[in-house]
Amino acid sequence: MPAPYPLLGAVVLHAPALFPIYVVTDMPPGSIKNIHEYPAIHMAAVHNMFIQSINAIVAHAPTLPTNKLQPFMVFCFTVIDNIHHHHHIEETFLFPELEKKLGAGTLSRNFEEHADFVPQLDELKVYLQKVQTGELPYDGPLLVEKIHLFSDSMMLHLSHEIPTLEASRLKAVFTEKELKDIDSQGLSIALKTVSFYTSIPWGMVCANPATPWWVLRTDYMGLLIVFAADWAYRFPPLPLPVKLATRWWFSRRYREAWEFGPLDLYGKPRQAEVEKP
Repeated sequence: MPAPYPLLGAVVLHAPALFPIYVVTDMPPGSIKNIHEYPAIHMAAVHNMFIQSINAIVAHAPTLPTNKLQPFMVFCFTVIDNIHHHHHIEETFLFPELEKKLGAGTLSRNFEEHADFVPQLDELKVYLQKVQTGELPYDGPLLVEKIHLFSDSMMLHLSHEIPTLEASRLKAVFTEKELKDIDSQGLSIALKTVSFYTSIPWGMVCANPATPWWVLRTDYMGLLIVFAADWAYRFPPLPLPVKLATRWWFSRRYREAWEFGPLDLYGKPRQAEVEKP
């Protein structure tokens, strides 16, 4: 059945996902060029990757062709692993760094709500591992049912987290340099602890293409790059060489898996067909 992205080519702050089971998060007010407004906007954009991913799994699961099982498992495992990776960075770096000035315990709700859905997420991964090895038969409706055991709680958590990073709250205690340093350290940690063969391609095919992320970048000589295509400036905010390497090399190992994402590797929405098995 056709599943076209309804706002192909539109530049908007809010749009339905390709497979609208859950609606993507509205971008908080402000600009990514303002470092005090940036954290909440960035967090919302990351959350939308998870929402797009859950929607894609739910859309494809019931009608998955048999010959696409293994690539679909790679896609599903990548989604789960990156949710865990995101939580790990929050719990071990980002939130502790922010609480140094916001105050101990001010972000504790963000930590605590992870427990509302992470156990079910782990149970889903165990189930999928058994499917992947043939210990259990693949059952698309059952997979959707297992996702719905935790997805509502997860979406509620995602909506709660954004206001805790509200710009005026951060501006009251952090200088611009302090927040830029935290962001740089967080990006460095993320890039050192993800797989370039799974996490980076997944991020590029599961972002919300309506997310504005136009930041003029410079090359190593300080010259303005004016020849790069617009996808180079879209979320996720990875260095241009990383995006190029991902499109042309890293994505190739599991190329069939990224076909389940709502975008192609150029950041363009797919005019997708959900196949019949």
